[in-house]
Amino acid sequence: MVDDVGRRKVLITGFPAFGGMSTNISEDVIKELSSIGHSKVPLRERPRVDDSGNTLSTDMPIVEIEWQTELLTCDEAGSSQIANSLKNIDVDAILHLGLCTSCITPRIETQARNILEMRIADNAGRKISSSEITINGPQFIQSSSPLNRFPNDSFSTKLEQSDDAGSFVCNETYYRTLSSIDYNNEKDHFGRKLPCLFLHLPDIDKLEISEAVKLVEEIGAWLCEKPRIVVACSVLEGMDGRFISCRRSPEESFSGMWEFAGGKVERGESIPEALIREIDEELGVEIEVKGALVKHVHEMAHLEIELHAWHCKIISGQPRLIVHDKLRWLKVEDFLDEEWIAADLPMISKIQKLLLSRTIL
Repeated sequence: MVDDVGRRKVLITGFPAFGGMSTNISEDVIKELSSIGHSKVPLRERPRVDDSGNTLSTDMPIVEIEWQTELLTCDEAGSSQIANSLKNIDVDAILHLGLCTSCITPRIETQARNILEMRIADNAGRKISSSEITINGPQFIQSSSPLNRFPNDSFSTKLEQSDDAGSFVCNETYYRTLSSIDYNNEKDHFGRKLPCLFLHLPDIDKLEISEAVKLVEEIGAWLCEKPRIVVACSVLEGMDGRFISCRRSPEESFSGMWEFAGGKVERGESIPEALIREIDEELGVEIEVKGALVKHVHEMAHLEIELHAWHCKIISGQPRLIVHDKLRWLKVEDFLDEEWIAADLPMISKIQKLLLSRTIL
């Protein structure tokens, strides 16, 4: 049984043939998506975990996407079209497509550059060199999509990431759209910056149209949904019955806040496997995983964190400061007095009640 997370709207753009070529794969892809109208796509990047902590590889949420497509002219007018009409576009994400004749595999562009250096003329005969797209504009504009969470290895086609989108109309389009998103403070339905990404596709002799369409569907689904990571938290009991809380180091996000030790569940790991690995990495001790306590989903603007708090006991070793800057030993009765990180806070009273009742021992 899969979860249906609702229908989203994604704008896909492409270009016609240019520079004497007869075809452009980006045009072929948007024609195919336009004829399809909408797609149901599994969110493959989310490791789903059952109540026993086992990673589920087949139970993936489904997002239904309504495709809005635009064939942009390969010239200055085309590069400005989406940027100029952004306020009138009601979409959850924008995915620009373009042809990269030198690419062997599809390429995600992480940023746009404020440069025009055309080796060939565009379709309006424009051939500009050594110029800026926007005079005195920022040199680079990063993609507005959360690429720090990009699941590069989970798509049906191998991808590369690039920080050089070229200096032709593809890069110009990307730069103008990202600039307009920033200027107009465009948001998606989660309230985060409207995700926009550029995907360069190799020519059709290196990538079948069907493969390209499937890849675009998968990236479109990822763009308009929050990434979700699964985190295992160790409610770790010492030999004397007290429990360890750990303070986040100054170089970490949410520094100075207290948390239960733990970390991200890697693909294919169970919760107990993740806990044993993480506690060894973070505290240098061997543990016994006793059982599940609480499951909680923490919603953030750019991310969902699925937290699994499990009761664990130290069986060997003394806790050491490896990634945190301070440790505290707490009695169960004192749990609510700690300054917990926001993600852990909703679970604390439930964990305390369970431990006090000793129903999990």
